[in-house]
Amino acid sequence: MLVLPLPSLIFEGINCIVVCSFLFFISFTTKKKLLVVVGGLFLYVLYMIILVFSNSPFMSGSLPQSLETQKLSALIDPFGISSYFFEARILSAKQKNEMIVYFSGYLLMNRIVFLIISMLLLVLTYRLFSFSPLSQNKNKSKLKNHPASVSFTENSEPFRTTRSTFGFISDIKSVLSFAKIDLIYLFKSITIVAVSILLLFFVGMEMYAEIEKGIRLPQQYASSGLMATTISENFHIFGMLIVIYFINDLFWRSHSSGFSLIEKSTYFSKNKLNGHFLSISILFFFLNVILIFEGLIFQFIYSYFHIDWNAYLGTVLFNTFPLILFSAFILLINDNIKNRFIALGVSVLAGFTLAGPVSKKIISNPLLRIFSDYKGVYSDFNGYGPYATAFAERLLFGLSVIACFWLVNECLKTKKWNIKQLIFTVIILSFGAFAGNLFMKGYIPQNEDEKMVQSAQYEQKFKHYKNLAQPAITDVTTEIQLYPSENSYKINGTYRLSNQTDKSIDRILINFNSDLQIESAHFNTASESKKIAQTVTELYLKKPLQPGETASLDFKISYRWSAVNGHDSFNSIIENGSFMRISRYFPTFGYQADNEIENEEKRAEFKLGKQSELKKLEAPEVFKKDFINLDMTVSTEKDQAAVGTGDLIQQYSKDNRNYFHYRSNGIPFRFAFSSARYQAKSAIYKGITINIFYDKKHSENVDHLLENAKITLDYCTENFGKYPFKTINFAEVSSFTKGFAATAYPSTIFMTEDMLFHANIHADQDQDVINELAGHELSHLWWGNSQIDPDDREGTTMLTETLAMYTEMMIYKKMHGKEKMLEKLKVHQQIFDNEKGLSENQPLYKVNGENTHISYSKGAVIMVKLSELIGENNVNTALKNFLLHNQYPKKPTSLDLLREFYKVTSNEEVRKKIYNLFSSE
Repeated sequence: MLVLPLPSLIFEGINCIVVCSFLFFISFTTKKKLLVVVGGLFLYVLYMIILVFSNSPFMSGSLPQSLETQKLSALIDPFGISSYFFEARILSAKQKNEMIVYFSGYLLMNRIVFLIISMLLLVLTYRLFSFSPLSQNKNKSKLKNHPASVSFTENSEPFRTTRSTFGFISDIKSVLSFAKIDLIYLFKSITIVAVSILLLFFVGMEMYAEIEKGIRLPQQYASSGLMATTISENFHIFGMLIVIYFINDLFWRSHSSGFSLIEKSTYFSKNKLNGHFLSISILFFFLNVILIFEGLIFQFIYSYFHIDWNAYLGTVLFNTFPLILFSAFILLINDNIKNRFIALGVSVLAGFTLAGPVSKKIISNPLLRIFSDYKGVYSDFNGYGPYATAFAERLLFGLSVIACFWLVNECLKTKKWNIKQLIFTVIILSFGAFAGNLFMKGYIPQNEDEKMVQSAQYEQKFKHYKNLAQPAITDVTTEIQLYPSENSYKINGTYRLSNQTDKSIDRILINFNSDLQIESAHFNTASESKKIAQTVTELYLKKPLQPGETASLDFKISYRWSAVNGHDSFNSIIENGSFMRISRYFPTFGYQADNEIENEEKRAEFKLGKQSELKKLEAPEVFKKDFINLDMTVSTEKDQAAVGTGDLIQQYSKDNRNYFHYRSNGIPFRFAFSSARYQAKSAIYKGITINIFYDKKHSENVDHLLENAKITLDYCTENFGKYPFKTINFAEVSSFTKGFAATAYPSTIFMTEDMLFHANIHADQDQDVINELAGHELSHLWWGNSQIDPDDREGTTMLTETLAMYTEMMIYKKMHGKEKMLEKLKVHQQIFDNEKGLSENQPLYKVNGENTHISYSKGAVIMVKLSELIGENNVNTALKNFLLHNQYPKKPTSLDLLREFYKVTSNEEVRKKIYNLFSSE
């Protein structure tokens, strides 16, 4: 029972003493309110920085830090949170929920150190503080000895009466005068200084974190785009709170002092609201400018001197202007509510519902979210893309709405309405309607409840197809026309189909992607042709398709996206740097389990029963001929090149368009392509052509990537077998594509600009991320892209990602030595230790695709341990035999791989150790 209050004592009790002693010391020694506020902010900023470096799960998106950094954070964290995370790092999620971390180690040291520091500060404060009234008496005696004197001088100048003017110029001057008074009050106050310091520290910390990235990824270049997106991601919510506080303070200041009675008696008092609006607008431009200046300082510190002003101007568009618009709305709230605190409460409510993160859930129509910000990316390929124009259109619509509100408010206050105001109102509304119409062009409403119903109906109606024979796709011939400047493409495709089962097929389920428009589609057999017009179509054949018989599907589909709907990360057809994982958007056959609802409560509501489960590892192995022959022609605009899947057969230009013909035989149904204004570098190595396609601004790592590709080719061909294609393509794509750092397809590897390709690998020689790119992704041409094709069951990712991680580690050892490789392995052990406390643990040989910390990090550690146990040569022999014995059309499992490991050693004790490695949790 005595254990229960221990966490409160360790954290709440000691932390109260730490904070109070620190602030008391500052207040009594400096006697300056500003320094007390700055001291409090310093503690907060220090706490946030230490949370980042302690690898705290409180920090979303935080990246693993080195063990030494975590130890230092555990010692210097004034609140002890970092020391708690350090001591609890080895506990599982269940243990963290059920156990209390022992008061020992770094947690004990931290609490003792800061308790001693707090006591010393209190003692020092006590000694510096004087209880004697002597100083107060001295001040009083000074006042007595120096009585106030008043002198009067005769004014000999005659008094004159000033002529009053009430024109437009006078109105402008009065607005400027009101704004000047506000600005003097704001910039002479402690609060603005404190807010500016806090904002700079908070955003600066995020900038530093984005550049450094932790121990897993290398340092990023401090580009203008990176700095600008960091500002956009962190300024808006902070600015919203500033709006609410300062407008309430400015508006009610004269009311609190009683000066408003005099103020309202003047003619120009009606312009005070405009003065407040101008002053708060200037304040936000000031805050935005200092953040941009901070970004420039980071660029200077990290020696990245290419300044992209378009990126920084985006922060004004996406943050400053919406906040100014929001300020106008909050001013109206304060102007129409007679109580200061009620106005403050309503303003806070309006902020979180209309401008905060929850506004998307409350306001379904995107046009009405006029106060929202944009947290998208900036790409060196593509800038902000079409989002900047769309955002400006919505802002103009919002401006017209708020302007009308102000006009109505003025008329209600003055109780006057003239024809000029009416005409002006009509013009504003017309302008807003025009801008809003442009913004909403192409809008497709997204109703989550309707999607849920459709998913439920799909499962209820078609789940029985899961056990029905369906035709297999054997050949795909397609022509894809890209229009990057229009954010659209068109696909003409033909499937050759075959009944590869031993049963006749009399009904077929065909699925088209709902995001694409079906222009035409026909299913053809030797005896009939059926037209398809719906996204999901169930066909009943008059003459069943017999075993061995063939059919075809001819289709034309198209796609276009607009900024109002947003883009799909894996289908980002953009002006420059496009990437499409296009096989995801081609038609499929049979029941698609991916459409099932995952939420158990919703499944119960729709009476759906149990969700389809991942196939058990022990389920019977299967042989399935589901590889395809791909013939793909991609055409794009005249200034771009398209990089596809397979080997390039032909390249030509026609009608101001560039055409690229790719072909690949015997690959899984998985293909993609990119299109951009590429620079290219090529080399022929041992009969294989290596091509690197990159943005002209990102040439820093091209040569290093080329050399790594050669080393990886040598290692993999020597130890695992022949490379299955004629070419290797590395293609950079824009940061509009999210979800991976790099991804491998037959003969082609795509990588995003902001994660790996454009990283500053020279800042830390121990983080050779290009080795990950070449070593890991290129090895997927052996592990999972063409030579083996495991089915979807437990342990599948061990045959793909774990073996790619092993290859990466061995190539790293070859390039940098064993010691450096072991240091890198410690990072993966640390990642696994951190993540295992946040999810259910699994043995490696049964891992599912969701637990990447097991298949990647734990997998790397176990495979290196295996190489030390039985030798690297024996491991490679087993892997080579695994490829030979388990190639298409067999669907191998992790048990097949374990059997190959067992074969290379005759020692039963070693075999048990091998099993223990892969089965341990």
